[in-house]
Amino acid sequence: MPFNLSSMVLWVTLFLAGYGLGRHRASKASPQYSRTSSPSNPSNSDPAIEAQIRAGRKIEAIKLDRQRDGSGLKETRQAVEAMSARIIGNQTH
Repeated sequence: MPFNLSSMVLWVTLFLAGYGLGRHRASKASPQYSRTSSPSNPSNSDPAIEAQIRAGRKIEAIKLDRQRDGSGLKETRQAVEAMSARIIGNQTH
């Protein structure tokens, strides 16, 4: 099959259409995991994550939360920071 511009344009168009359809479907899909804790509602937390926070291992708590939740690093870090502030606040009172 000889190479020509029209076949290249066709392949690029089909690729972009498929890519766009995939991105559209992915954005409409429901999340696989529900958030167990969030920066706005840190009261729903996992005891294993709280134990990591109490032990001063925030990075391990973030890793554990991301494994269980499947959320992004920034969102998870904010949630763990909020849980940490709540836990440390409860310990001082």
